[in-house]
This record gives sequence, C-alpha cells and structure tokens, in this order.
Amino acid sequence: MWVRFLILLCISSWFGNLWAKEVQLDENVSLYYEEAGQGDISIIFIPGWMMSTEVFSYQLKHFDGSTQYQVLTYDPRGQGRSTKTLEGHTYQQHARDLARFIEVLELDNVILAGWSYGVTEQLAYLNQFGSDKIKAMIMIDTGPDIAGATYDEWVWYLNDDADGYSRFFTEGIIENREEVINSFIEWMLESPDAANVNWLKGIANQTSSSVASITNATGFYLDYRDDLIALEGKIPLLYIVREEMKEVADQWIKANTPSATAVYMGKHMMFWERPNEFNYELDMFLNGL
Repeated sequence: MWVRFLILLCISSWFGNLWAKEVQLDENVSLYYEEAGQGDISIIFIPGWMMSTEVFSYQLKHFDGSTQYQVLTYDPRGQGRSTKTLEGHTYQQHARDLARFIEVLELDNVILAGWSYGVTEQLAYLNQFGSDKIKAMIMIDTGPDIAGATYDEWVWYLNDDADGYSRFFTEGIIENREEVINSFIEWMLESPDAANVNWLKGIANQTSSSVASITNATGFYLDYRDDLIALEGKIPLLYIVREEMKEVADQWIKANTPSATAVYMGKHMMFWERPNEFNYELDMFLNGL
C-alpha cells in the first residue's frame, strides 16, 4: 500500500513539474510559465493588464506536439502565479524580465506575441535589447503608442484624459476595484456570460490594485512608434486587431509598416473566443516566414 502511495506521489510530482514551471530571474523574482511543443523557433505569448498564462490555453493546445515551434507564455511579475514584488512594475522592467526569461531558457530564435499591454512589454524589450534574437513580431490588439491627441491615432487614452478613461483605470482600480474589473472584462468579450466573466475575474484578482494602478499609469507615457516603424522591411510583422478598430488601425499600419500583415476579428479576446479563426491566421503567418 505504501509503495503504491509513493509511486502515485512521484507521478503527481512529475506531472506538476511538467505543467507548472518557473524561471528564477534572480534571488527575488521567479516567473511562472507554461509551454507546448518543441522546435527551434520559440513563440512567446505575453498576457495583458492583470492577465495570466490561462488566457492562452487554446494557443498552447494548438501547438501541443509541434516539432517546429516551442510555444511559451508566462505571468509577468505581480500577475498570475509569478512573484508578487513591491517594486519593478513598469513595462521597461517587465521587458528586462522578458530578456532574462529568454536568457535563462536559452532561447535564440524568438517570435514575440504580445496582447494588449503585452504589446507594450514586447516593444519595451525591442527598445532596450534590439531585434537580434527576434525572428518576427505579433501585435495583438494594441498599437505602439498608449496615449494621443485623439483616438484616430490608434491609442488607448487621450493625452489630456478629457474622457476620464485613464483615471478610471488608474485611480478607479484602487477606489472601486470591482466596478473597474467588471467593466473591463465585459468590454473585452463578445460573449460576457457569467461563466466567462467569473473566470476572468479570478485571473484579474491575482493582481493587486496597487500593481494594476502602477502598470496602467506608467504605460500612459510610453511611445514606441519609432521602434516598431524601424522594423519595417526587416522582420515579418503581424497585427491581429479587434474588428471595431479596423479603420483606425489599418490607416496607421499602412502608413507606417506597409509590408506587415493585418487581420481584424472579434473583440479584445479574439484569440480565446475565436481560437480556430485566430490560430488559422497565426498558422498562415508562420507558414510564410
């Protein structure tokens, strides 16, 4: 009986290590990550504000068993199951964490695929570390600039915050956390039914209000247009953007990175709500590399 118990314990431990992995960046910070597939090309999906690896479950499943691509996704510091640090909650520091993540795992042929503020994180990496290890870039529903004079510039916020949108997410997440999270989640989804909303609330609640406020506030000031435009004609670029932003995003993309591929579908979480359509477009892009 005890032998059987020990065998089951060993099997459970082995599977736990297989699926729940961590990268130790330094003595104070470790990042939780998940992976699927094996290959010389690594695709790293970067979750957005308050989100975690869980949202990319359909992409991990899609590449499970792949012999061409190693697909990884991780929880940035302060989010999901990664270390909850007191400091380091800027996208510049997140990018340095990403660089260390790539270094520790010895990844050398990388496709970065950021979603929402995850795009900001990957562009912050590009700004600080260049594109030597980057094979391609995928931007999921966010442009290179966070704030602008008008929303015609393909931004999230107005410079003067005339509509109070930036304040709602920066101060509101501290003062009225539940209202902000509920509004944010319902906005992201085509089908905001109770099950989907509760699932995403569980993910969001792994990030403290102070961390969420800081990452949103510091993101407001970032502008990586020049860094992204500099990639035009040098490495393949794919934009996958929610349908309602097609006119504005398409205008920016054609004016600044005309050789890029642009696809429009669904709402902010199209990769999760429309996984077959999203993964098809992803495969088409990858096949063309």
